[in-house]
Amino acid sequence: QRKLDLLADAAESCIDLDGLVALAHRAPPLMDKLETPPPVTAGAVRIAVARDEAFCFYYEDNFDLLRAMGATLVFFSPLRDRALPAGADGLYLGGGYPELHADALQKNKSMRESVRRAVAGGLPTVAECGGFLYLHQTLCGREMAGALCGAADMTARLQPFGYVTLYAARDNLLCPAGGQIRAHEFHYAASGLAGYGFTARKPNGRAWPSAVSSPTLYAGFPHLYFRSNPLFAENFIRRCAGMEAKR
Repeated sequence: QRKLDLLADAAESCIDLDGLVALAHRAPPLMDKLETPPPVTAGAVRIAVARDEAFCFYYEDNFDLLRAMGATLVFFSPLRDRALPAGADGLYLGGGYPELHADALQKNKSMRESVRRAVAGGLPTVAECGGFLYLHQTLCGREMAGALCGAADMTARLQPFGYVTLYAARDNLLCPAGGQIRAHEFHYAASGLAGYGFTARKPNGRAWPSAVSSPTLYAGFPHLYFRSNPLFAENFIRRCAGMEAKR
């Protein structure tokens, strides 16, 4: 906090903040050159989205794109709710800080069981970073959902991180083999279940295997940016629509 206060003082002393604000007001609007695809389905596809203190990192633009393509997002709390929302056609477990809430997540056994059964039953699921950790059997020694066979722990240093492009090694929930999407990683957690569904590649050429994937699952450390390849969001919603049709 002291460092932040010193930086704030330096900014006030050395930067013409009023001038920057005035300049910003004269700037032309930013234009979105990416077109939003039309709705994938006319049905009411419901995607359950984990959002509370443990799962709080999402790209809001991902939400906007999913809604524009026909999905209804139903928010729930893995910390406090007892089960997944009724009638969910898909599941989105975003990033956050499950390690800080591991005790509470462990105590909510009914939610852990609900998630485990849903994933095992083929509910289309996207789990990014914190959501990926929650699907493990354990996190920092605490029991998690157990949808994936593996243990995760926190380390003292950043793991491979930064902006990456993901390349699909095989057909999966979100794309066929060879599909690409922009993403980023930033985490101190480590897992023995790295996954080989994708390859993460940085602009400098460094690459590593990344994410567990199947026809109904994407689970890995990278946070996906759907608008960089809207087909990923489209495929997710189509799979969710298939669940709705079965129901």
